[in-house]
Amino acid sequence: MLWTGAEGPADLDRLPISPSLRAELDGLAAQYDESMNWDYPPDPGPWREARCARFNADVRAVLARLRAELGPGWEVEDRFLEQHEDPDLDRYLADPKGFKR
Repeated sequence: MLWTGAEGPADLDRLPISPSLRAELDGLAAQYDESMNWDYPPDPGPWREARCARFNADVRAVLARLRAELGPGWEVEDRFLEQHEDPDLDRYLADPKGFKR
């Protein structure tokens, strides 16, 4: 999620960025939502490490592009927490209903 200070989530339409970057940011937000286990969020999400690594690289590339498009008059603070495969994913997939951490 992209935030503008204490104001909360950024309104991407109000930022001086290209439509293609807006679309990439929206796409990354949608991808992040796919990383969650929506049946029970504390349980492992569906992503394997390779998918996590791809997402992490995409986020880093979009952050660099965001900084470039906004220019030096903007401060872009990186608080991105990289995604990683949950170490309990295999155990969860073997028995989702009986899974306990």
